[in-house]
Amino acid sequence: MKIKSARHIGYCFGVRRAMDLAFKCLESHSGPVYSHGPMIHNCRAMEILTKKGLKQWPENYNSQDSGHQESPATVIIRAHGLSPKAESALRGCGVDVVDATCPRVAVVQRRVAKEAADGSDIIIWGAAGHPEVEGLLGYAANHGHVISGHDEVAALPELKRVVLVAQTTQNLELWDAVAAAVTARWPLAKCLNTVCQATANRQAEAKRLSEECPALVVVGDRHSSNTRKLYEIGQARGLRTISVEGPEEIPSSFVEGVDTVGLLAGASTPVWQVRLVHQRLLALARSRENDLPAFLRRFLRALVLSNIFVGLGSGCLGLAMAAVAGYQVPDYFFGLFFFFVQTMHCINGYLDLNAARYNDLDRVDFLTKYRPYLHSLGLASFVLSLSAAYLAGSRVLGLLLLLSISSIIYAVPLLGRPLDRWGVRRLKDIPLSKSFCTAVGWATLLTIPGLLSQPPLVEATAENLQILGVTFTAVFFQVFCRSIRMDYQASLGDRVFGPWTTVTFMGWKWANRFLVLLLMVWSLFLAGAWLYFPERPLIWLLLAGPLLNFFLLPGFIKKERLDGFLFDMAIDSQFLLSGLTVWLWTILS
Repeated sequence: MKIKSARHIGYCFGVRRAMDLAFKCLESHSGPVYSHGPMIHNCRAMEILTKKGLKQWPENYNSQDSGHQESPATVIIRAHGLSPKAESALRGCGVDVVDATCPRVAVVQRRVAKEAADGSDIIIWGAAGHPEVEGLLGYAANHGHVISGHDEVAALPELKRVVLVAQTTQNLELWDAVAAAVTARWPLAKCLNTVCQATANRQAEAKRLSEECPALVVVGDRHSSNTRKLYEIGQARGLRTISVEGPEEIPSSFVEGVDTVGLLAGASTPVWQVRLVHQRLLALARSRENDLPAFLRRFLRALVLSNIFVGLGSGCLGLAMAAVAGYQVPDYFFGLFFFFVQTMHCINGYLDLNAARYNDLDRVDFLTKYRPYLHSLGLASFVLSLSAAYLAGSRVLGLLLLLSISSIIYAVPLLGRPLDRWGVRRLKDIPLSKSFCTAVGWATLLTIPGLLSQPPLVEATAENLQILGVTFTAVFFQVFCRSIRMDYQASLGDRVFGPWTTVTFMGWKWANRFLVLLLMVWSLFLAGAWLYFPERPLIWLLLAGPLLNFFLLPGFIKKERLDGFLFDMAIDSQFLLSGLTVWLWTILS
């Protein structure tokens, strides 16, 4: 079974802005934080904000209460906006107001206010009682009228100067009929199509997928107007269509007899919510496959999700770095590299399990289902890594213990609360710290043991230390870029699991530019090292690392179009390929 995802997945601009403002207020404001009504129409996203401390603004709020608090209350205006009267009353309560009104809704509000001030009557095509419509009515003062469809135009009173606007989440297909009905009664009416472009894009994709797929799954809150419109498009075309808020709502019978399923999401649906549904569909598809390709897929999935695959990559990369540095290592060094990395990734997988519930349901299911076996595997790997380190000497064993203790300290909350208001309670919360520390740990593990082993596998001469510096830096760059790529996956959680990833800190645009800059610096460094050490020809083979990363740029592989483990395997295959490239060269030469 194939799954065709819409190109526009995740929050639209206005919803993302509102959610980001909410997270920032909860992270930085010491006083209570309220939302004037639900921030967005997505109950599951709102549940996350509630768990983080967001409260609903009470109608009977006493302005004197704010005077008894150490810090004033903060109230966030929801993405749908407020009427001028409601906003004025809110600001008169002695609270800090953060306006999270969608900028596109704000444009419509200003236009309605201007036209009403000029004496025009405003006809609003939308759902009566919807918060956005209520806000527009407020801006229209006493000149506003609401209709839900073209058939209600005839019931409107006699009007002189007429301006027609639309709720931004209305069905674009029906706009022409509504505008025609209005102009038929008032030929000089001004019809302003204010349906949001993000809504229009999603509706266009719903039409496209309805022509390519016999079944559609629409993900989003049932109270979301734009989500409901997508569902209605599929229903109107007679397709097998369901609207779900989570993966548990998809019956296993839904995919029976279906070869292709289209996946859509409303503009207020976070990526993590779509991804969980996507992985549920993939699991249903896997359950129907019993051929050899399906077996191989399940085998690779087990290798990746158990972290054996990334362990193999670290082992190959470590042997390659030794070859580049010009010394040979005993066979048990492969076990040292392999087992320790596999163990650390296994531990981190369980530490980040709550975060994975919002961006990688497949990993959560695997870790939960095979928990006893994975715990035994992790313990055995840790013992084997220590055994290999013991064979290398007490100093290597001490290095491994130091790396283990450092990884624990990194994830432990800091004592005291001086940084809590900035959302930093652990070293892990500092922007880019995870990527940086992981890269330093890998580089230390894969390059330093040869120098510390007893007896040393490489002498501490000036030239050897310079070569070790080259290999250390090469590993650092490779793992640092890999960690940033994995941040793309974590960012699909839309900040529900913690405040900082590279993407949430920099934004998608600057994170991509930062990654490209890293790849360029990495390439130039290796090229310079190759020229500086002409007698070390294997250095040029390390250029395979940045070249593979350029090939796997975020714009080339669309994360939301891949099963989780396939993306991880594509990223971690660079370690295997880098190691195998050096190994094959040494064999052939």
